[in-house]
Amino acid sequence: MRMERSTEQLTRCSTVTLAEETVEDINNITASRTEKIMSVCRKTLRWIYMVDLALALGMTVLLAILEFNVVPYQQIGFFCNDPKISFKFTGDTISMALLIGFSIGLPLVVIWIVEYVCYPADSYESASCYGTRGRQIWRWYGHYGAGITTLTLVCEIMKLLIGEPRPHFLDTCKPREADNCTDEYVSSYTCTNTEFSNWFVNDSSKSFPSGHSALSVYTSIFLVWYLQNRLPNRTLFLKPWLQCLMGMWAVTCSMTRVGDNRHHWWDVLAGDVLGLLFGLFVVTVPCGHFCLERTAAAVAATHALNEPLENGQIGGYDVRRKQSAKKLLNPAVVDVSEGREMKDITTWRE
Repeated sequence: MRMERSTEQLTRCSTVTLAEETVEDINNITASRTEKIMSVCRKTLRWIYMVDLALALGMTVLLAILEFNVVPYQQIGFFCNDPKISFKFTGDTISMALLIGFSIGLPLVVIWIVEYVCYPADSYESASCYGTRGRQIWRWYGHYGAGITTLTLVCEIMKLLIGEPRPHFLDTCKPREADNCTDEYVSSYTCTNTEFSNWFVNDSSKSFPSGHSALSVYTSIFLVWYLQNRLPNRTLFLKPWLQCLMGMWAVTCSMTRVGDNRHHWWDVLAGDVLGLLFGLFVVTVPCGHFCLERTAAAVAATHALNEPLENGQIGGYDVRRKQSAKKLLNPAVVDVSEGREMKDITTWRE
């Protein structure tokens, strides 16, 4: 009996020593690998940020050139008695400044709040260059920004190429050719209105597609998809309520463009389709449905935070397995089978 206990004790001590050495070696290898990865990441991210900044500045300059009529736009003409372009200009329910503010600021605020409130810092650990919370946030927001900039550029190019008059075209442009015109078709015209700026007068010939609709739908799709994949299901109504608010923002922007006589209904529909397509592409391809490539420890940390304890597991992480590992590394803890009396190994004698 004493010989069996001595053999068992020797075996346990050898196992503990081997496990401790293995864990130490793994930690050293991991630390060395992490340092190399971070060194490469710092150099890589520096070049990535420089290239992204240059591209962003280039697209901004291009948008300014297109927006402020540096490039001539297409004039498709009009019928003098066309009731679809004879409305009065009454202003914008949702101004351009409000649209830009929501489109730029709202996604960033939502992402930061969700990531900082709902997830611990160690849940972002990964072998990639985006293994921190801040970098991951800016990565997603960068994809969003690239998408919305490209969408705006596409809308501006379409406006220049098509040149469709807005519903308030005759009131805003006051074309000279429409003074003594009845039923004729005017293919070329010159605006004479001096009450508004040249930019606004020329903008009356850029109805298709609706930029408000495109940007609002794009923002709504992005945020609805983000909340669905990143906001934990801790309450019954919070996530659907927030998603409903995002959807209502898109609906409100689209409907008011028709109600304010700023766009025809087909302009709004085309803008909605563009925003939908761009939004779906960004959330599925660049953002990858907002899934993280994380280490096992990061996954366990996230699951432990978000999932309840069920059947000895926390979010799919086996607590009993973790306890077994602790017992292996702690010589003071001994597994005792049924029918045996628990004793400390310090009381064993050879």
